[in-house]
Amino acid sequence: MSRIAILGASGGLGTHLITSALEHGFEVSALVRDPEKITRANYNLTLIKGDAGSGEEVQAAIEECRFVVCALGARKPVMTACVQNLVRELQAVKVLKRFIFVSWLGAGDSAMQAQGVSELRSAITRTTHKKMFEDISRAEGIIRASRLPYVILRPTRLTDGGPTHSTVAVNANEAPPGPISRFDLARFVFRILEEPGWERREVTVGSR
Repeated sequence: MSRIAILGASGGLGTHLITSALEHGFEVSALVRDPEKITRANYNLTLIKGDAGSGEEVQAAIEECRFVVCALGARKPVMTACVQNLVRELQAVKVLKRFIFVSWLGAGDSAMQAQGVSELRSAITRTTHKKMFEDISRAEGIIRASRLPYVILRPTRLTDGGPTHSTVAVNANEAPPGPISRFDLARFVFRILEEPGWERREVTVGSR
């Protein structure tokens, strides 16, 4: 049985990732700040209380994991420090096959693409959260500079809808797709988890 670590497991996307991982038969190691937020219990689910900024706690979560998915949420510009720590620990995991990082649309080279979602909303968001976008862009840069088998996913706008079976992934120079549900994004993660050809790619994910 393959082992997968999910960071940010108690968030809106994280809970869907846990469900998908268990449905796919993975042994799941979930790093959460507050384990009480995870209400489900499963023989193949291990909850690790901790913070992505702690090397010891991250190490415990990713140990012997072939796959790692980072879906961290932050209200402060702390992503750079967390990713720096995570990348350092991941480089020591010899069995790692794929690392998926869920980023933001508008980070890195997707700034222009974000305007296609809603020019007004994009401008307001990037102005009010300038430090956050700078922070997550730096975090992406750390991942990009590593030798990890990474995939960077930038969802358009996340919703709480159900399955649509219309998920698409495009490059940063293409028109952005429509909003995507957290349900669909989680299932897309597991669709590409072991699929060849995704290594060291950065894509925008949405729906048709």
